[in-house]
Amino acid sequence: MTDTPGPETDASRFNKAKDYVNDKYTAASDAAKNQYNRVREKLEDVDFGAITDQVRSYVRSNPGKALLISVGVGFLIGLLLRRDDNED
Repeated sequence: MTDTPGPETDASRFNKAKDYVNDKYTAASDAAKNQYNRVREKLEDVDFGAITDQVRSYVRSNPGKALLISVGVGFLIGLLLRRDDNED
């Protein structure tokens, strides 16, 4: 008899690989769900009304800075979102 791999060893390797990938998928999925739940809980604790009031107060007390910050942020977003005209 020769030691050539038969269908049983191929099936066994396939099942081992399938189990490995399934385990990794499950671990990654669980980690993503846990992270999502942590972020969701943190967002539930944030008082957006208070943040809005703080921003309004800052803008009223520092209108020049607020304007420059908003222009800078708009410029950066424009750079990130602009299309390259050299693409054909």
